[in-house]
Amino acid sequence: MALIAAVCLAAVISVTFAACAREEWNDGSYDLSLPDFSAVTAVSGVSEDGWYLVFEDEFNGDSESSGLQSALNASTVFGEVYKRKNPGFFNEDGSVKRGIWTTSPEGVRWESNDPGKPEQACYWCSDMVSVGGGYVTVSSAQESGHECSKGICPAEGRFTSGIETRAIAEGEDSETSNKGQADDLLFAQAFGYFEATVKVPDADGMWSAFWLQSSNMRKIGAEGVDGTEIDVYESAFRRSSKSKMGHALLWNGYGEYAKVEGYIGEIPMDLYDGQFHTFALKWTPEYYVFYIDGVATWASRGGGVSHVKEFLRLTVELDAGDKWGPHGQKIGAFKQGDDFVIDSVRVYQNENYEKYIIDDGQFSGDLDLAS
Repeated sequence: MALIAAVCLAAVISVTFAACAREEWNDGSYDLSLPDFSAVTAVSGVSEDGWYLVFEDEFNGDSESSGLQSALNASTVFGEVYKRKNPGFFNEDGSVKRGIWTTSPEGVRWESNDPGKPEQACYWCSDMVSVGGGYVTVSSAQESGHECSKGICPAEGRFTSGIETRAIAEGEDSETSNKGQADDLLFAQAFGYFEATVKVPDADGMWSAFWLQSSNMRKIGAEGVDGTEIDVYESAFRRSSKSKMGHALLWNGYGEYAKVEGYIGEIPMDLYDGQFHTFALKWTPEYYVFYIDGVATWASRGGGVSHVKEFLRLTVELDAGDKWGPHGQKIGAFKQGDDFVIDSVRVYQNENYEKYIIDDGQFSGDLDLAS
């Protein structure tokens, strides 16, 4: 989801479209079927094929009455199997010890591409997130009188945000604290099924995304096995003449060793119709499968498949004056934002995958801190 994705994906655009034409991912070498969760509930046991519920969240809190952090974590329901397997994560009464959701890291996301127009910089500010009516709403705006409640953001700029299951530890060097060293993983999981139902923003100069990331995907040497940025979707295709969506895998950091595999595919639904759509990932020890509204839209073994736990992110980003977004897409200049609305998130695990999880501490090497 880093801006390098736009550059890297532009470099492999011919490969991307060639794959789209040949449908190599749809040649029978992957199990593209959706798991059957019809009998999998919070109180059910493990299904015959190994699945159990980790958590589901319909965001029924109210940030106006209880505060943002409490509202984000007011309605997370964990499955009983997960509780039994992870007792240290819960209190004696079965409640989670601490919330798993927080807002994306406060501060500048992208510096302005025009030094003469610093107001075009994109900032993530928690004030742009609210919870109410059964939804998380991430607003976006260009403001000249922004009043940041945390006193971090400037008065003038482009402001948006997101939510994720990773917090940044306080007091760390701002230059490196968002690059792996200070990750406080509120929730992370390797393998399984991850699903988010959202309404994507419909405005120029912005895109939303559902993605997973590991603390050390910036390490060099083990390809993507020690961590891969998994972009379940990025909504940068509003200006396309046909309905399209992009998925991507990025590993070895964002510097000179970075590697990326992306896919742009035509899809049978209009994602900018003002309705909710469901984006999902089935992540097995052997491959990834991506879905939109229950339809498989890509599959890959890119990077060798991550085997480490990764945290969840649902975010919005704004152009920083260059009018470009990910996947080499021209998204226009941001002027007036549209809301990104999150209806629900669900995560499942499969018992058959658990033995393949590798602790990321087993991988040696330094982090590549290039942006």
